[in-house]
Amino acid sequence: MQLRQRFLHRILPSLFVVVASIGSSGSSQAQSAVFARATAPVPSAPLPSTYYEPQFYPGAPLTLHDRFVLEVHATFGPSAYLVPAGEAAKDVAFPPSAYPRNWRDGGGAFARNYGAEFARHTTGGMAHFATAALLREDPRYYPARSTNPFARIIHALAFTFVDRSDSGHRTLAVSNLAGSAAAGFIGMAYYPPGYNDTAHSLQRAEWETTTFASHNLIAEFAPEIYHVAHLFHFPSRMADSLLPADRRQP
Repeated sequence: MQLRQRFLHRILPSLFVVVASIGSSGSSQAQSAVFARATAPVPSAPLPSTYYEPQFYPGAPLTLHDRFVLEVHATFGPSAYLVPAGEAAKDVAFPPSAYPRNWRDGGGAFARNYGAEFARHTTGGMAHFATAALLREDPRYYPARSTNPFARIIHALAFTFVDRSDSGHRTLAVSNLAGSAAAGFIGMAYYPPGYNDTAHSLQRAEWETTTFASHNLIAEFAPEIYHVAHLFHFPSRMADSLLPADRRQP
């Protein structure tokens, strides 16, 4: 029973975050320009895997405008509305035992949970943007150069805590930690009594960290996602929309 509850409350929502966070459509001309500056072709010898095509890596340092465009795409794109909806639906379907009635029953409860989750993600994204700009962290994802799937997964998860600076050197991912902390503790302002304390804030911060890890996993396996989308005959624009802004095909 405990394993089932853990699946419903933790693993299932995590899977939803991974799937929904790739749902982003319609690049603007500004986003296309940012992509052109943010990536540069790196010639390499053919690799044995059919699906692994690491053709693009972060290129020149981003301007403040470039950073803002990428953050707006991540924080206010379609996934920014889909992910909170899924989490709110989960909270209403499987509410915590001590949730008050107006947070667990009816459309009003869904709206409250949706607003809470949306505020959490938005706060985390903007704190991530501000911290990265201030400390000169590169907000883009650097894919692994290994063809081993397990090594690529480890690289993506590790990148959540150790990313790159504007100069390309490894550095502590303070922006991810700041974004997670801001997302967790903003809830103290609006969650009901019993869920607006430090312990629950830390839990929400931990959950927000998984969204950064999910983004990295999607970015790492972007070539495979693009390839599979084409296998199912998705239009190129739709296939491209499955990828994070900084990992789209040129």
